[in-house]
Amino acid sequence: MLRRLLRTLSVRRSEPDTAQDQAQAQDQDPTQDVDEPLVAILADIPRLQRLDGRHDLLQQAGPQLRLAVAEHRVARDHLRAVVGTARRTGTLEALQGALLALEPDDVGADWFNLAVTVQTAPSGPLPADFMMGLIGELRRQPQGFGQQAMRRYLPERRLARRPLEPGSLPHVLFQLYDARTTPSTTPGTPGASDTASSELRYFLGLLAEEATTPELTSLLASVQDPAAAPAPAPTTRTERQVIVQVRVEEEGAPSDLPYTRRQYSLRGYCYERVGDDEPAFRGSKALPGLFTGRELDRHGFLAAWQDWAESGWGVTKRVEFLLPHSLLNHPAEAWPSGPADVELSHTCQVVVRSLTRYKDKTVHDPWLRRWAALDHGCPPGDALERIGWMGPDASAEQPGAAGKPWSCPGSRYPSLRLTHPADVGDWLRAHPDLACLGLGTPYDHDLDLLRDAVRDALLLDGIPVMVWRRDEGDPGPLVDVLRDCHKPDRLADLPHTVHEARRQGRRDPRSVHNQISLLWDDPTCVFTSQDQQMTGTRVAGEGAA
Repeated sequence: MLRRLLRTLSVRRSEPDTAQDQAQAQDQDPTQDVDEPLVAILADIPRLQRLDGRHDLLQQAGPQLRLAVAEHRVARDHLRAVVGTARRTGTLEALQGALLALEPDDVGADWFNLAVTVQTAPSGPLPADFMMGLIGELRRQPQGFGQQAMRRYLPERRLARRPLEPGSLPHVLFQLYDARTTPSTTPGTPGASDTASSELRYFLGLLAEEATTPELTSLLASVQDPAAAPAPAPTTRTERQVIVQVRVEEEGAPSDLPYTRRQYSLRGYCYERVGDDEPAFRGSKALPGLFTGRELDRHGFLAAWQDWAESGWGVTKRVEFLLPHSLLNHPAEAWPSGPADVELSHTCQVVVRSLTRYKDKTVHDPWLRRWAALDHGCPPGDALERIGWMGPDASAEQPGAAGKPWSCPGSRYPSLRLTHPADVGDWLRAHPDLACLGLGTPYDHDLDLLRDAVRDALLLDGIPVMVWRRDEGDPGPLVDVLRDCHKPDRLADLPHTVHEARRQGRRDPRSVHNQISLLWDDPTCVFTSQDQQMTGTRVAGEGAA
């Protein structure tokens, strides 16, 4: 009781008694005008509108600030005291770091970080007064403002080998303003400030294209210089690639239940690759709960990746489904890509991969060897002729082996008519350069002969690419469709060719175009960090193994 009474008296002593006292206090403190933008940012953070939230912030900032701040009942007055005391005691940067640690997912923390840096750091590439005015105008823009500019600018930086960490608009502006984090130049070297200024002005020019208010338009126009940054050089469509890996784990395997009744968990990981660089981790997401095979494509899971997989200049998008072998024939390309319920196959490349092999490092050596042979020493030509075809022999007497007759499309390799799973090993040893396997019949996990032969081809012999029809049709028309839609000169073009075929099959959902499964298993795009605790979406994780 005594402690509560003392706190109440302390609050009353620290508050001006009248409006006149408040006005006099403001007149006597010349830092009020400088502090108000910071106070306004803090006041918009929901957590800091509560007294316990402000206590958490002060606790995080440390005793030097916490013990010096007079407490107020009114949130804005309390925050004004916090900022003023932090400036007076030299703890503004401690407050800045404390807020980033306490509220890492609130954009207000990024705005505060930028504003404090503008006010306290050495001279930046643009005047501090301009930057503080810009912060105020940008904070008044509708949610989502600046997304178009960032989707264009961040890929340009990556292609130029000067990447910025993706994030909110104030986070990108912070990196461009703060000389300590701008990777385009070395601070202190001749021309460094000019280059940083040009980079920032160029990005502000992109923001100006989105501006809808005269105030912001006028402000951005005041610093525009068309010569500040040259337009980026044209790039090819494959220079930047966004890869989303959807990992479908079967719970309680093995199971005798049909896949529609088995239980699966879903996790997603986003990576980005520029040129021949190793893919870089960009974000991750897990969907809580378990789903039956019948429910896998009904929950809009991929909508969470729309920002990352957004179409853009010089971008190739690919969604890779990491599947247990029991799901290899799953029509993953039919998943909805977003709220509009458009099939994924119409918006980006879709491939399946062997989750079993992905997780087992002990079988990666033959996989890497076959991948290296994919197009090695092959001049451009009809790559479809370098698919080796196999399927059950129609006269096979092994359990689960019998199948209907199938014909082999034109190929430089003799076809394999399976009578035993070990046949595939002998066949592939005779053709060490064979890297793409075609199935003459649909993959059926319940057919022992074909299932075991495919398993051996993947895990023991390292086949990285497979293609087949999911329906009962002959493989010949499949090859004809691929050749007519986009004849690939290299096997490396198959994801693009299959994507084009699917896009051209919209007229008839039952056509061959919509019955193609492509297993595209790139061993250079394997991430061991997926088997560890999931990394958050805000901080970059590990790269390729």
